[in-house]
Amino acid sequence: MMLVELWFHYAVPVLLALLLARGLWALVAVELSARWLLDNARRDPVSADEDGPWLVVLLPMLREQTLAPETIAAFTALDYPRERAVVVAITTEREENARRRDRDRLPALADTSCLTEAQLRGTFPGDRCGDVADEVNAAPKEKRLPLLAELYDAEPTTRETVAALAVGQPAVGLRLVHLHQPDTGGRKAGQLNHAVDRLDEILSPLGWHDENDADNTFLCVYDADATPDVRTLTAFADIATRRRALTGRPPALIQQQRLPLLGRRPFPPGATGLFLAGEWLYQLRRSLGIELARIRLTQWLTTTQVPSPIRTLLRPMIYGVGCGMTVHLPTLRTLGGFPEPMEDLGTGHRLSLLGADIAPATVAVLDEPYTEPRGLTNLHALAFLTSARPDRHAKGVAHLPSALTRIGKALLVLREWADEIAWVTGAPLIAAVVISAFWAGPLCFVLALTGVLLHGPVLTARLIKLAPALHAAVVPPTCRVTAAPCPTRGRRAGLIANSPAQPFIRLAGPWRMIFRRITGHATTFGKTER
Repeated sequence: MMLVELWFHYAVPVLLALLLARGLWALVAVELSARWLLDNARRDPVSADEDGPWLVVLLPMLREQTLAPETIAAFTALDYPRERAVVVAITTEREENARRRDRDRLPALADTSCLTEAQLRGTFPGDRCGDVADEVNAAPKEKRLPLLAELYDAEPTTRETVAALAVGQPAVGLRLVHLHQPDTGGRKAGQLNHAVDRLDEILSPLGWHDENDADNTFLCVYDADATPDVRTLTAFADIATRRRALTGRPPALIQQQRLPLLGRRPFPPGATGLFLAGEWLYQLRRSLGIELARIRLTQWLTTTQVPSPIRTLLRPMIYGVGCGMTVHLPTLRTLGGFPEPMEDLGTGHRLSLLGADIAPATVAVLDEPYTEPRGLTNLHALAFLTSARPDRHAKGVAHLPSALTRIGKALLVLREWADEIAWVTGAPLIAAVVISAFWAGPLCFVLALTGVLLHGPVLTARLIKLAPALHAAVVPPTCRVTAAPCPTRGRRAGLIANSPAQPFIRLAGPWRMIFRRITGHATTFGKTER
């Protein structure tokens, strides 16, 4: 009886107040961040000159032969002096080895009575799986295996595609360099570090010298499905130059905001598509209300006269995002390269723990939302795994000088642990509190209703309205890109009504991984398909 009273009289009101505060903060943070991006998008950055920073765009690619020509064309067309920047596409022997192994699967696939797109995932490029499945299913049974083998052998690898682009590149635009990584294990970070180790080979044809130019060099990391703003590199150079003039040193990290507003692939029909479309909005909400808001808060704390104890209490953990993450070369070398398994979260955590100077980019980058559940749960599980051990990142940089005190670093680690606990327990706990509010009194009921509406439907409706303007604010370098489809009135109503359940969708990946570890099953992560 005492526990019931404690729950209804103390726990429920406190948790509902926190839900309301969080909903208000999310709404304000999203609005302020969106306004900041839209306002800055109207201002052209100062054009870079021959003394501007050296910028190296890194495009690690794995099974991206379909998108590679479009992506490389976009990045090599960025507005920046050709003699001060280069685009590096990094393919990997892992793809070649997997291709040889996957060929042994073809007989079993050909024997499948009705081959599906999902069964071909990882064997063919994602956007080719549906066409291949239809073609094989339409063939007579005895011709299925020869046809499947013919289609498989005719598919170029990413290495072949990029190599052809490197040989036939035009004389205008940024220079393309193709690197091929041996199969040394690891993930995206390994491909990036392979390129970092070869910077002299990449940049020396432009007159770059490590001893003279390293301090003025930045590495710009992107996903292969990204579409950048034509002003991206100019904006990076402008930020780096201004920050060096203001503080005497360049920023350690410039983070460009990733907006999942491309519409290359449609969402599937039915409930699955509705939940994935809801996740698209949730990703946009996170990019604006958490990632950009935290960087802007960090920048404010480091550039204003805030008392040290308040700065220590308010300083957030920064989440690096590996689509638009630009790192100062000496800083990266100090860290020992990009960390596995997620180069972006790991880099953001480590630089946060060092109290490094982190700046937001004034223009955004577009990429694709997830249109199939497997890639989404894979992403969430890997992100949780990387974020759940901030103590490891703290240990990894413990030998390096930090602008933070020991207490400041400890608070960051504790805050990140609290975020991870909230991730895996928050949605069920809040659901229990909201249900309990029906019996806890009218005030609690009003708090519950207001908190749920602010956190879900109100913010979702605002994001749906902001999305077209945010997409239009990104000026692509080559051609007009397709926006994520504007929801119909019925779909919009479904997304708004479904929004309170969306936090439960993000639990699937972490809880599945936790369950597999408890039951002794190995957890492996392949390429996160979109």
